[in-house]
Amino acid sequence: MAFPEGEDALLTYNRIYDRPPVGGQRMERKVGWEVPSDEAERARRIALNAGVLDYGFHPIHQQGKVIWPLNEMVNVLFGEIIQSNFEARIELNPHQRLAVELPDVELPTKWELLDDLVLLPSDSFPNGNDDTWKAVCRALKVERVGRGAEIDSGPMRQSRAEILLGSHGWVNHKENGIRYVFDASKVMFSSGNITERRRMGDINAAGDVVVDLFAGIGYYTLPILVNAGALVVHACEMNPDSIDGLTKGLVANMVMSRCHIHQGDNRQTASKLEGIADRVLLGLLPSSTYAWELAFNCLKEEGIIHVHMNVEQQELDDGTFVKETLKSFEEMGSEVKLLHLEDVKSYAPRVRHVVLDIEVRKL
Repeated sequence: MAFPEGEDALLTYNRIYDRPPVGGQRMERKVGWEVPSDEAERARRIALNAGVLDYGFHPIHQQGKVIWPLNEMVNVLFGEIIQSNFEARIELNPHQRLAVELPDVELPTKWELLDDLVLLPSDSFPNGNDDTWKAVCRALKVERVGRGAEIDSGPMRQSRAEILLGSHGWVNHKENGIRYVFDASKVMFSSGNITERRRMGDINAAGDVVVDLFAGIGYYTLPILVNAGALVVHACEMNPDSIDGLTKGLVANMVMSRCHIHQGDNRQTASKLEGIADRVLLGLLPSSTYAWELAFNCLKEEGIIHVHMNVEQQELDDGTFVKETLKSFEEMGSEVKLLHLEDVKSYAPRVRHVVLDIEVRKL
């Protein structure tokens, strides 16, 4: 690594996180490792790899020496272990802790935290090894590490995530008072949809019979049961791994008795649900269009449909998407009223994941 002229090779550790002393900053007397400045980086790496470097405190620089703060007494082959007064750091955020642990590699800027598992982006640490994954665990305060991949484009939308450290991918993820239980190496979970999962828990669905045509692990089934007060949900799903997670989630949230799971292709299973629903969920991306008529047929004489779609920004700006969607449902033989258009997240450049809430009254 090249350093600016005159800068001590010390250090990424200091260059990123040191700041001018703040009056009244907490000081603490603790064990430290005193070494010559030209051995400071070597000592830092040894302490870091041994898990004894305490980066909650600033190192001390004095007269050609550096004292590294340690979190326990150790034996060393060079330098000296002493007691000294160290200045506490402002607590590091996860990105900073990761940079301290892995100072010489390109770091991801985002990741998903699922229970005690971190799921890294697919291009993270291409040359990583066990030491890398252990460093990630220390920095992000997790027990397991996985690396994501493109979701399978087939009808089951299976995850291709790889578990890099740990024996399995099962997580018990808590969000908005809901427990989602699933194997992250087999099924997908989009943290970016958190606002929509929350919204489904906030709607007034008290007493509703709901059909979820793409239930997955219960992304929207669980919040509408637990928080929104639905009477019952008929959950359609074809992926056995998702059904396993959905079942565990229903048990974990104590709502199993209010959910009926219909396993298989919803083009077959939905035929048994015609005319029963007050509300239908269409949570399939990039497009749910093939199931629009299925949703219509599941409704009672009137009800609400939540239509998920990926839509070009231009079609949102000029109203084309809303107009054409309403027209499609009207042509099935109904009066349709727009209730709400929810902008969930960006899916790709100039493409938005949206949810269109419509009220349908059959003619």
